[in-house]
Amino acid sequence: MAQRPTQEAPRGFWARASFANRLQPPLDQQQSGSETDAPGCAEQSGAVPLAGGDASEPIVAEVLTVGALLDGRYRFRLACFQRAYAWKPENAVRLVCDIRSAMQREASRRFFPLGRLMLAKAPGSPDVEIVDGHQRLVTLTILFAVLRDLEADPGRAERLHRLIAVDQWPSRGEAQDLLTIQELPGRLFASIVKRRGSTEFDPDVPREALSESERNIVDNRDGIRSELLAPGMTDEIRRALADYILSSCRLVTITVDNADLAWEMLNTEQNTRLAFSHADEAKSLILSAMPAEAHITAAGLWENCESMLTPEDMFRLLSHIRAMSWRGKSQSARPVEMEIVERFGVANQGLAFMAEHLVPYANRLKDVRRGYVGRDDGERMSIARSVDFMTWIEPHSWVPALLLWLKVQGPNAAHTVDFIRRLECLVWLSKIAGVDPGVQETRLLRLLDEIEAGTLPKVMPKLQIDATLRAHAITNLRSANFAGKHYAGCLLRRISATMGSDPGPILRDEVTIEHILPRNPHGCKAWLTLFRTPDGCKAHHQKLGNVVLLSGRDNQRAGTLSWDEKREILRASPFLLAQDAAKEADWTAQTIARRTESLINLLLVSFDLQPLAKGE
Repeated sequence: MAQRPTQEAPRGFWARASFANRLQPPLDQQQSGSETDAPGCAEQSGAVPLAGGDASEPIVAEVLTVGALLDGRYRFRLACFQRAYAWKPENAVRLVCDIRSAMQREASRRFFPLGRLMLAKAPGSPDVEIVDGHQRLVTLTILFAVLRDLEADPGRAERLHRLIAVDQWPSRGEAQDLLTIQELPGRLFASIVKRRGSTEFDPDVPREALSESERNIVDNRDGIRSELLAPGMTDEIRRALADYILSSCRLVTITVDNADLAWEMLNTEQNTRLAFSHADEAKSLILSAMPAEAHITAAGLWENCESMLTPEDMFRLLSHIRAMSWRGKSQSARPVEMEIVERFGVANQGLAFMAEHLVPYANRLKDVRRGYVGRDDGERMSIARSVDFMTWIEPHSWVPALLLWLKVQGPNAAHTVDFIRRLECLVWLSKIAGVDPGVQETRLLRLLDEIEAGTLPKVMPKLQIDATLRAHAITNLRSANFAGKHYAGCLLRRISATMGSDPGPILRDEVTIEHILPRNPHGCKAWLTLFRTPDGCKAHHQKLGNVVLLSGRDNQRAGTLSWDEKREILRASPFLLAQDAAKEADWTAQTIARRTESLINLLLVSFDLQPLAKGE
């Protein structure tokens, strides 16, 4: 039997499909209870056969409108081993935004491709197993449920509900759901999505009791509801959206008469396909929004930017432009490329956006990444070092501030080194202090205002390290569980680099964190003698002063050896932190405390901050 993959094809692949166009009547023109609406009927409105149209063929391909797909001809089921619902709000809201954008361009393109759906269906049965496409189908069901519950017209609301559940299935007397997912999330799905009016209420169980798949259902439902209640959305727009989805949104439906064959087809496809990156999808959407006559020029400009940056940086650059242009937050549920298209009027001013924003900022980011910023070699080296340090601890949040600084001040400004050193200090101390990411992002967005105002770095309020931030950072550096914090490895690397040698990132065999005082010193009486009890060891073993960097091999050798034995391993290590610790004659609680304070001071001074004051 073929291996059954569990991932759905990427949206960007299907966005490039092209389909014939046949429309289905909107909801208000459909006759409730008519023969063509009857569940299970063979009426093919909205269907365009492709290949294998003969029902005797093992594989049948056709193009179906969403309305035809959900007219009751199928009862969709998920296999128990199928991937759980994994779409996040940004995926679900993006789908809604993409459809709305296509609807607004209906004059130039009268349909919108929703991708491919692969089904396994035994001959003569209305039950079909969804092999590929279930993430999209679940999301469409959520969308119709929200539209149903926002609909004031009882007739339209009922017709929307019939896209989710059918009250009278021909072969049975009881109500039937058109889509049944796995049992555990299926119970929540029924209670907060399928049931009439349910999308207006929170689940009756606490969020922490929900599985990840269940949280995705709740979050996506709420994200779609917020999008459909956003300013400017009216009953008429929501009704037009529902009609457009049913009549103009199409899927290529591949129906296979054998489930194993269907899974084998999908497995072959996934094993031989290169997934589209976020940057690829953004490029596709932004360029396709431009007039056809601009495509060649725009593609050339985009490809020039791609040649300078990594795909990750290329995609992130769009978020940086959003932050710099209208202070948009990175965690917006709306796709950044969709906001770019709308805010910059890409449909009419696409080349202007690229020439005035994308290309200049791509060049600045290239200069940052390649160490070209600065007036001389000394400045360039200092700036590149700070950029590297920030990238270790927080790869992206600080980039808009630096790019905007370079735009406002130019690449050779006298205060660039000072600005970047202060920015580096803020980024590191905020991470160490545990500042909420949302609070930190807001602070960095306000910093953009100060940059645009031309304020000097030394008097920028948002770059100042206040007493509270400093105190929280110091407290965390002194904490008994320092080595368990997610940034511990980055910070030890930073301290090592400050000492004079960068050991590189934490890697399983090459660079590891060694606890000199072991957590469980059984078998070594020397540690128990020094720290009296196992609990005494546990109280100190995670502290900053008790950890160094060692190779994986040396870490295993060190194990629970006594200090005298372990000291020789540290002394012979190529890592400066280990060599520094080996200078201690003994290893006691006092040694760990003293070394913790010493390393904190080393870090503070490296940030151009005052060392610890007496009693601090």
